[in-house]
Amino acid sequence: MIRFKRNGFILFLAIASFIAISWKQPDNAKYIQKTRKQIIKLTYTSTPVSQYRMTESDMKSSPTRASIYDFMKGITDYYSLYINLKNRSSIYVLDSTQQVRPMGWENPRTRAALSDTVLFSIKTPKNITLKHEWVMNQTFYTEGKVGDIKWELTNEERVIDGLNCVKAISDEDSYPMLTVWYTKDIPVSNGPSIYQGLPGLVVRAEDYFRTIQLSKIEYLDDVSKFKKLYETKYNTFLEEKNRKKHYGIEPILLIKKGDMANSSYEFFHKKPYKRPNRK
Repeated sequence: MIRFKRNGFILFLAIASFIAISWKQPDNAKYIQKTRKQIIKLTYTSTPVSQYRMTESDMKSSPTRASIYDFMKGITDYYSLYINLKNRSSIYVLDSTQQVRPMGWENPRTRAALSDTVLFSIKTPKNITLKHEWVMNQTFYTEGKVGDIKWELTNEERVIDGLNCVKAISDEDSYPMLTVWYTKDIPVSNGPSIYQGLPGLVVRAEDYFRTIQLSKIEYLDDVSKFKKLYETKYNTFLEEKNRKKHYGIEPILLIKKGDMANSSYEFFHKKPYKRPNRK
């Protein structure tokens, strides 16, 4: 369940629902005035499981050993997404990783082979994205822009932890097997990693490699902390860009990850991935 740190925000949501305030075209200045804070902090959890990745055998357990799914689900990355509501810049950063070992997986030498981990992702005020990510034990510093992932909006709706959400899926040509749920209840076009460019905040995201879920919302006064974190990661990225060794373009990495997802799906599921409702 998502935890709202400030009671005033809960009251605001209740009032907004009662008088049917529309956030479809939010005014930035009015929104800042309502929250009375400049920084919004969102906590996300990320686990290396998804509807695309898990096979039937992965879901099977025995009386003495939990399933592979349970083992993988016990690995949780905790992220913070800080958004500057004044200029809409943001920084998404990995805070910690925790593992809970289920029955039969207690041996610490048994480790999961993780395909990808985002270390940080920046969105600048000009909608440029800068990301540091590990993919198959290789490090990538990639530069792109909001819009590198093309979205297909649907009419499917769902309430997730009290937030009214709408489903969107990625265009196959930009990145396959990606489903997100975004909410207009929080009218900020942002989300984890580079999942941005939607008419609201991404609450849940699921690609082949991971499932990411919003768990906590806070509003902060400390702009200096945001600036320090943002500048530190920004300078780290520029240093790696100048070295050129691990620097690349985001659309190219998306293609590589998409190819890896498709080939992995076909290998483990013994059939090629076929998008629902498409021939």
